[in-house]
Amino acid sequence: MGYILLLVLFAVEVSFFSWSLWTKETHTKEKSITYLGMTLLMIVGFSTGLLSIGFRYYLLLLFIVIKLGLSMVRLIKKRRPHYKSGKNIRNLLLNTLSLVFVLIPAILFPQYKALPVSGPYVVKHDKFTWVDDTRIDAYEEDDAFRALTVEFWYPSDTSKTYPLVVFSHGAFGYSGSNFSTFMALASNGYVVASIGHTHQAFFTKDTCGKLTIVDQGFIQEAIEINAMVDTQSEALVYETTQAWMTLRTEDTNFVLDTIISLKESESTSLFGLIDITKIGVFGHSLGGASAAQIGRIRNDIDAVIVLDGTMLGEEVDFVDGSVVLNDIPYPVPLLNVYAEDHYQNAMTYVGDYYNNFYASSHAVDAHETVFLGAGHLNFTDLPLFSPILAGILGVGSVDEGKCIEQMNDVVVSFFDYYLKAEGTLEIKEAY
Repeated sequence: MGYILLLVLFAVEVSFFSWSLWTKETHTKEKSITYLGMTLLMIVGFSTGLLSIGFRYYLLLLFIVIKLGLSMVRLIKKRRPHYKSGKNIRNLLLNTLSLVFVLIPAILFPQYKALPVSGPYVVKHDKFTWVDDTRIDAYEEDDAFRALTVEFWYPSDTSKTYPLVVFSHGAFGYSGSNFSTFMALASNGYVVASIGHTHQAFFTKDTCGKLTIVDQGFIQEAIEINAMVDTQSEALVYETTQAWMTLRTEDTNFVLDTIISLKESESTSLFGLIDITKIGVFGHSLGGASAAQIGRIRNDIDAVIVLDGTMLGEEVDFVDGSVVLNDIPYPVPLLNVYAEDHYQNAMTYVGDYYNNFYASSHAVDAHETVFLGAGHLNFTDLPLFSPILAGILGVGSVDEGKCIEQMNDVVVSFFDYYLKAEGTLEIKEAY
């Protein structure tokens, strides 16, 4: 839609430019009528759903309204500017550049049809910001306590309780990164809590409206680690990633403990819907690593899913230039979901020494599956929300919609089997 609007509006500008060039007139009245028509068409588009109300079109609407206002002022004052060919050319260039700028949000984040939910429940949404007064936020400069914003998706039916599933996003992700997965789970009878890991998320917005963007130091750490390929840097990589894991697992522990506490004290609220005897955790990338570690350090976790992440928590020491992996059997049912390139790269490790393979081979119950043709970000909604950004950051050749739908089905069936004791577990080796 963004490209279509750009072409249509550019065609309008070129038409006025050509008309003015031919007639040596500015055609102020005709432009006013045109901009008024554009404004009305946008209002109709919003009211009918053809255009989605949101950030995509705010700048465009502002641009058209400003152009309309300027034209109307000239008409009211009966000002008829003299035609100048140089000014006509400058206006065309300026308006074209302005159109490209105001349509960037619509081009980067095109409208898309949300994936259909697979379950029978109507889904509700809520959001809370909680402050952990036992931890100082290392990313803050004023020794502030760490604050976390958590989004919930849950069934509107209050006649029963539902298993809890907690999600942790990847580095530079955000709490809504897997919206379609949350909807799939909630519509099938789960309460989903998605944590916004403040300063490690691309952005978080708390319940008071405070916006926090990703920390520049965290970005720099990630860039440096990705650039380290020599063995002498492995110790630094280990130290840095373990610090990330500590922060993430403490965040998740705090959120889980808060939910459990609220379940006990607020039985009539959202938290009263939660069955705290049935808890699953999952995450993408770095969030998958921290979800897996939570499965080790808490005894109330019943199932874990890692979406294309390396299980960094399995690294328990660094000795003689290499990491030492945890040889204690992984204690709860585990599912590793891999993008094809991730899996192929992991297979180059000797034996099962890769973290995830080693954990699976020493687990009480482990499963693995590979999505052929998938890239790292195919396990988030970003390819649906912004195909351009996803293409730049890393997706595969797989159909985006089909991949996320298939992954959502796998996630729901895995948690159904282990948290609800429903269905049969038939996860393929590859999809």
